[in-house]
Amino acid sequence: MSTLLAADARAISWAGLRENHTPPADQADTQSIQSNIKRRVQSFWQKAPCDSWFTTDPIGTPEFYRTLDEHRYQVHPQLQSAVGFEKTEGQRVLEIGCGCGSEAELFTRAGARYTAVDLTNAALNVTKRRFELANLKGTFTQGDAENLPFANESFDFVYSHGVLHHTPDTARTIREIYRVLSPGGRAVIMLYHKASVNYQVNLRVVRRLRAHLLKTQLGLCVAQKVFGESQEALRRHAELIKENASAYLDMQSILNRNTDGPDNPLSQVFTKSSAKEMFWQFDNIKTDVMFWNPKWLPGIGKLLPQAIENQLAARWGWHLWIYAQKPRLESRAAWGPILRAEEQIQIPEQREALAEAA
Repeated sequence: MSTLLAADARAISWAGLRENHTPPADQADTQSIQSNIKRRVQSFWQKAPCDSWFTTDPIGTPEFYRTLDEHRYQVHPQLQSAVGFEKTEGQRVLEIGCGCGSEAELFTRAGARYTAVDLTNAALNVTKRRFELANLKGTFTQGDAENLPFANESFDFVYSHGVLHHTPDTARTIREIYRVLSPGGRAVIMLYHKASVNYQVNLRVVRRLRAHLLKTQLGLCVAQKVFGESQEALRRHAELIKENASAYLDMQSILNRNTDGPDNPLSQVFTKSSAKEMFWQFDNIKTDVMFWNPKWLPGIGKLLPQAIENQLAARWGWHLWIYAQKPRLESRAAWGPILRAEEQIQIPEQREALAEAA
C-alpha cells in the first residue's frame, strides 16, 4: 500500500477510537476496529438521513421533499450537470447512500433502472416514500458499501455523493464498485477534498480558534452570530470541549465533529492523488473540484464576488469528484492477476498501518 493510503488508514484508526480517548491494544484486530466504527456510523446516520435537517416540513410529506430539493440544488448548483443524469437512460444505476432520494428521483425520471443501497433503513424508507408519492419504481437494499450485496457486473453506472468518506475502508468500497460494474461501466463518486480551503483553513485554523470561544456563554453567542450554527449544535461542541479539550482539538476529531454534526463518528479527506490511487483498476480517471461555502472565511466570505467564489471552488473546493470507467471486456484479462495480488497485499498492509497508529 502506498504511503498516501497508509496515512488515511492511520487517521481512520485513531478517529474510530478517539471517542474513548484511549489508544487501542497493541494487537487490536483491524476488522474489529473497523466494525466498531461502522456500527457507530450506522447509528449516527440512522437518526437523521443526510440533508433531512435542511427542512422543517414533516418528513415524508410532499413539502418535505420539495423544500429539501430546493435547498440542495441551490447550495449545489453544479451537482446535476456534474452527474449527467440524462446519460443514464436505460442503464442499471446503483446509488451508494441514497440520503432522502433527491438524486434517486432524477435518475429514475431520466429513464434509469435505479437501485439504492444504504447502511441505514432510515434513508431507504425516506427514499421509498418519495418514490411512492411520485409513482416511481426502484429497488432498495440495506447493505454495506464495503461488501456490496450484488453479483459481479450488475450495474452500468455507480454513483455516490458524500458517502464513502464515512466508511472505514474507502479503498475497499472502490474495489467493490469495480466488481459490480459491467465492462465499460462508469463510476461517479464525490469525496471530501483535503486540499481545500475548508480543510486547510476553516477546519485547521478557524474551527480550532472557535473552540476557545465556546468555553463561555458570551463566546457561544458570538459563535452563533459569526458561524450561523444552531445553539443546540454549538452547546454540544462546548460539551465535548469541556469533556476533553485536547482530544477535541486533535485534527481528526475536528474533521469528524465539524462535518455533518458534532457527534459524527468518522469523516475522511482525500487528495486527488490518493483518490486516483484507490481507482487504479479503472480507465479514463478524471477529477473535478467544486462547492464553496462563504462561512469558511468568517467576515470576508460573504463579501467575495461570485466570480471569485467560482474560481476558489474550482481549485480549493470541498467536493472532490472522481469519474472513472471500468475497462472494457477485451482489456480485462490483463487485470486478473494484478487484482488478486492487490487484494492479498493491500488489506494486510492496512492492518499494519492501523496497528502502527495504535
